[in-house]
Amino acid sequence: MIGTRCTPGQRALAPGDEFDVVLGELVDLERAIAAAEGRRARLLARAVELAEVMNGVADGGAAEVARASVAPTREAARRSLVAEVACATRRSEGTVARWVNEAECLVHDLPMFLHEVETGAVSYAHARRAVTHVLSLPPEARSSFEARLVPLAHEHTAARFDDRARRLREEAHPESIIDRSRRARDGRGVWFEPEPDGMATLHHHLPAVDAVAIDDLIDRVARSLRADDDPRTHAQRRSDALADIVLGGRDGARRITPTIIVTVPAATIANVSREPAALHGYGPIDADTARAIAATAPTFLRALVHPDTGDTISVLRRRYRPTGDLRTALIVADETCRFPGCGRRASRCELDHTRDWALGGDTSPANLAHLCSRHHHLKHDHSWRVEVAPEAGSPAELQGDEFGRRPPDHLLTTAETMPNSRSLLFTSPRGNRYVTHAPRFGVPPRPLAPDNPAPPAPF
Repeated sequence: MIGTRCTPGQRALAPGDEFDVVLGELVDLERAIAAAEGRRARLLARAVELAEVMNGVADGGAAEVARASVAPTREAARRSLVAEVACATRRSEGTVARWVNEAECLVHDLPMFLHEVETGAVSYAHARRAVTHVLSLPPEARSSFEARLVPLAHEHTAARFDDRARRLREEAHPESIIDRSRRARDGRGVWFEPEPDGMATLHHHLPAVDAVAIDDLIDRVARSLRADDDPRTHAQRRSDALADIVLGGRDGARRITPTIIVTVPAATIANVSREPAALHGYGPIDADTARAIAATAPTFLRALVHPDTGDTISVLRRRYRPTGDLRTALIVADETCRFPGCGRRASRCELDHTRDWALGGDTSPANLAHLCSRHHHLKHDHSWRVEVAPEAGSPAELQGDEFGRRPPDHLLTTAETMPNSRSLLFTSPRGNRYVTHAPRFGVPPRPLAPDNPAPPAPF
């Protein structure tokens, strides 16, 4: 049905039925776009091979390629190819060069991923993010990494996939995260970029722990300044808050302390393991940084996690101020807004009773989940239904689209008692159903071909 206009018969359909037809065509169109972009990648990779053959630098063997005389010729062939493709397609050379680099990586390092793109099962936006992560790994680690990436691409939007892929990369990289973090810190800095109309962009590259703390502080200041007579958007208040803090105005920041949440394996705290911790809102951080944070942390919550399922069983409170324990527990447990595809942090969302409190729903982990303001209103004002999804393997198991949320191993939730499953079923006004899964801790993503699945991590 791609590219067709509605027939007279289709126009006679009821609006709801015609909407379903349009929605189906949009899905088909997205698959066709992905397939076309996958085909483009394969053609570009082949074009590189042909350009090298025509310039006499292909099939020369490793020794020949290593010779100083060959490398400049190979690079010249690539530059010429990029220029010609750019002219033929009326694209910038920078864009084409990026396409070429991505194409070669997809063909040679991510063949399974490229196949999924070519069949329309995965978008090219997912592929671009996969390329970024796989190129940061040594060649010998890329194949196994790809096998774990493909299932994630089927479960997540491109942005959420990027987050999960970054965490998987930390596990897959043969070099210690501590060594890599120390080396990466050398690249920290601030860059100024002029923009039109009297504006500019300031880039700050810094350690993740500092970045998350600064981001949280800016957000708290911006929220504290919200007033009915303030015409500024939240983004504008965040910008003004940062400028005031840096330039000395402070704009109310003195009263506010930034909050970060770090979940650390017990063995790492005890210094008997180098396993990474997880920084909420970012991902894995090295063990040394995690222990340094733990040494000065004002509050602790200790959670017990089922070693096979990754579900949190219980928590022992170790906190001076118990108020807010459940809220903190669910922030870590949900990680983001639970609406399909939404990546807004749970700490910036609203807690929603899945079964309305007024209708008998209780205030417990089993009946609470985070929804951002937009999707909270969508549930209550626009006829979207939300309910606890049947567990996998039950007679009522769903066959709808799934939006998995699988955080890194050992990201410990802090609820008093979590149910075995906190999966949610969202039903649209047209009856389409979508399932989102709560995080499962200590359990890696489902492998592509689980012939010999590794045992789950302890704790």
